[in-house]
Amino acid sequence: MTGEPTRRVSQNFNAVDSALDSIRGFSDEERETVVEFLKVGRARVVAGGEGTTAVTVLGDRGFTWPEFDRWQRIFAASGTFPARWKGLHDVPSSWTSAAATTAYRLRKLDLLLEWLDTLRRGATALQHYTRQGIRARIVQQGDGLRCAVCESFNGREVSQGSDFKPPIHPGCRCVLLAMTEATLDEPIEPRTRHRVRSPL
Repeated sequence: MTGEPTRRVSQNFNAVDSALDSIRGFSDEERETVVEFLKVGRARVVAGGEGTTAVTVLGDRGFTWPEFDRWQRIFAASGTFPARWKGLHDVPSSWTSAAATTAYRLRKLDLLLEWLDTLRRGATALQHYTRQGIRARIVQQGDGLRCAVCESFNGREVSQGSDFKPPIHPGCRCVLLAMTEATLDEPIEPRTRHRVRSPL
């Protein structure tokens, strides 16, 4: 069911709208809390009373997130998980302790909020570059953390309406960067090359 929070997000960010529509297990009020995270920033929002974050409020929800499940299978089959998946390699079973299950759900929810925020920022940056007539490409952050899934997409141009869509998986740390005339033909070396960043 698509609620009012989702409709508001869809006015500007179709990627986030689609992502929220694919998730089940939140009430309309809880979906509103998720949207509030995106609107004012994950670190600042407070829900459910003073000192209680939205992560605490939603942390005990056994929500269904198909994209998470799909990527968990992909990473498990490859034997390698991205750094942001720490604590999420194994799905809790019926004999997993309640404390461990809660910790897993909290970590999964945090990854969900991070992923939605990544989709929002990427869509906003691409819209900005498109309006300015600036070409842009997807680049892995040069922090030494590898992701085998994203390496093959590193440096590829991204534009609205094109067939090429970078995966932007849960836990993805790729960023969208402007392409300047001086760097259009340079190889991608995130640690050393000067880049023009998204204004966000």
